[in-house]
Amino acid sequence: MTGYQQLAFVSSVLAGFTFAFYGTLLTAPAKHRIASWAAFLAVCASVCFLVVTLGSTFAEAALSRSKTLPEAIQAQQEPISALFLLGIVLTLISFGFGGWVRSHKLGIATTCAAAIGVIAVIWVMRPFIHKT
Repeated sequence: MTGYQQLAFVSSVLAGFTFAFYGTLLTAPAKHRIASWAAFLAVCASVCFLVVTLGSTFAEAALSRSKTLPEAIQAQQEPISALFLLGIVLTLISFGFGGWVRSHKLGIATTCAAAIGVIAVIWVMRPFIHKT
């Protein structure tokens, strides 16, 4: 499996997961405004992952036809990498907000866990962002 195939696969799984999380948040009572924000961020993350899935799939298709990517597709690799990272960050922030729906203590805990996760993801993923 090539890097583009793996990125497309992982992104499609994450898109489905974040959309399922969005569906779960829709069951929260309307009085929880923070649930609406968490749901909105989950949808934004899912959209980011869907764009990455499409971009990676078509980059793989172009790469299978020739040894090098066309310039137009090469130029898209940095934005695709950035969208993948943005999707992960939005997912984690959505998780952080989600805890506030249940209780104040859980909200603090999930916000802290999400903040640590965002820092860790940016630190780990930074070298893998494609630079053109």
